[in-house]
Amino acid sequence: MKKAFIYIFLAIILGSCIYPYDQQIQESPGDFLVLDGAIIVGGNSTVKISKVAPLSFDLSPHERMQNGTAWIEDDKGGVYESSASGPASVLEIPMENASPDRKYRMVAKVEGRVYSSDWMDALEPPVIDEVSIALDTKTQKVEVRATLRGGDNSTGYVGISFDETWEFHSDFMCWYDYNRRTGMVEKRATAYPNYWCWMNKPSDGTMLVDFTQMTSDLIQSYLVKSFDRSDNRIQKRYSINVKAVTLPKMTYRYLKNLQYITHGGGSLFSPNPGEMASNVRCETDPSIRVFGYVTASKVASRRVFINDDYYIRPETSIASLFLPDVSNYRDVYDLGSRPIDYMSLPKGPLGQDISGVYWGPLRCIDCVSVGGTKEKPDFWE
Repeated sequence: MKKAFIYIFLAIILGSCIYPYDQQIQESPGDFLVLDGAIIVGGNSTVKISKVAPLSFDLSPHERMQNGTAWIEDDKGGVYESSASGPASVLEIPMENASPDRKYRMVAKVEGRVYSSDWMDALEPPVIDEVSIALDTKTQKVEVRATLRGGDNSTGYVGISFDETWEFHSDFMCWYDYNRRTGMVEKRATAYPNYWCWMNKPSDGTMLVDFTQMTSDLIQSYLVKSFDRSDNRIQKRYSINVKAVTLPKMTYRYLKNLQYITHGGGSLFSPNPGEMASNVRCETDPSIRVFGYVTASKVASRRVFINDDYYIRPETSIASLFLPDVSNYRDVYDLGSRPIDYMSLPKGPLGQDISGVYWGPLRCIDCVSVGGTKEKPDFWE
């Protein structure tokens, strides 16, 4: 009975701490293929392969990633291959040396069928005048804003995306370890190594901006990203690389309509997926309907950094810490918790301090376990 209680208790504890788990999405029947691609001449192109359930007005619960291969071709016979070692759902294709004077298309192979996009010229990018990071004193949110201009050959439509990188540490520095041979906790000679990490995260999608009705092509202080002051993004040092591309009108309309449908923002008069044009087709079987859109452009980018000036440490971190009985050390360890440090914490029934070597989930001491990396980025200042 006592051991059963320990297992239930740890199931609750392991779901706490500062980092949540991502729930796995179940596959739904009747899915259709979606190929989204961004051909970036002079940068890294990306292709995303997924399937979504038709007639769905809420994409996120029904989307599932689909593995495949993809590459980029130019109209002079050049081929640009993915850096992935095999099939994947999101593929990066280096195109730093691609010529801006050629036409390009995406080609993909999924489940034995070949798909391709239209041939496209790469459009000139907007101009990013400024990227700023500041605290909104009313909302207490840290905001990233960008000021842009349409640039040469402006269409009136812009797509904005970004890549985030930040240096952070785990919730606690660990000074103890569990010895399976003796069944006891022991003081470490040095602290547990995975305390400091870097995290890299791309934007979830492309933000679409229409300035065709504006009197000028200046987009002033556009909100790119915001987050709480307690977010570990600004725990030590944070960087964001804002990227902007020019979109053709048809590309903008397709992406905008898709956003309405997949995020539940549409109305009875919004087009459904079957009514939206795509520039991707199945070469193996032209009767197969394919969804998604591929763009080709040159990209403008601007990177900025900020330190921990706005950071406020969350006050709930100790909620996941506990003092197990010595007889339960092995079970607690096998279920994923680790001894952390000798501390006095207000864990008594009346809120009084209780001292001892406290334990907690691995992710509270190991930044790699929550997706961080120990490899310092080349651009890090």
